[in-house]
Amino acid sequence: MTCGLEVSSHHIKCLNLIVRIRRVLNNLNNNKVKIVEPNKGKHIAVPGQINTIVASKEDTGGTYSFIECKVFPGAGPVPHIQTREHEGFYLVEGQLTFTVDKERIEAKAGTFINVPPNVLHTFKNETDEIAKLITILSPPGMEQFFMDIGMEVSEINVKPPPYTKEQIEKIPSLVAKYGMEIRPD
Repeated sequence: MTCGLEVSSHHIKCLNLIVRIRRVLNNLNNNKVKIVEPNKGKHIAVPGQINTIVASKEDTGGTYSFIECKVFPGAGPVPHIQTREHEGFYLVEGQLTFTVDKERIEAKAGTFINVPPNVLHTFKNETDEIAKLITILSPPGMEQFFMDIGMEVSEINVKPPPYTKEQIEKIPSLVAKYGMEIRPD
């Protein structure tokens, strides 16, 4: 069936070549093995939390990102919605209190929570011990938010301070850029 358009075999060959080139370019990073030793990666400090970017979208061919979070006592993000990402949380050490779509979840080591896009969520460390949390984001990209708002550090055992005035001023534009909505308590 045609739609009144004449397409030559040359056009079809060119289109097929373009499709193959795009597939190759999209999969370039998928063919690379990445090994990250313990306590390595890019450590990004945000208030009360050290987020270690273990694998970014560049490392995974744009399929996911993998972040190890050290959540210090009293810390956790403000309630928020991500409109693009599925976010998987796996608590490795300690305890965190999650609130997901108004449901309070007392998570202990070994707990997994999957939060799809457009679901209000937060967590907080209400204990006196540091909690270690693995966060997987798909599609990836949100790890760049942490790099844009936080600061890279080498010391991962010191609780980061609150945001500076300059960081606070960046939040509205970064939230919009990364498809987030902040919903205060």
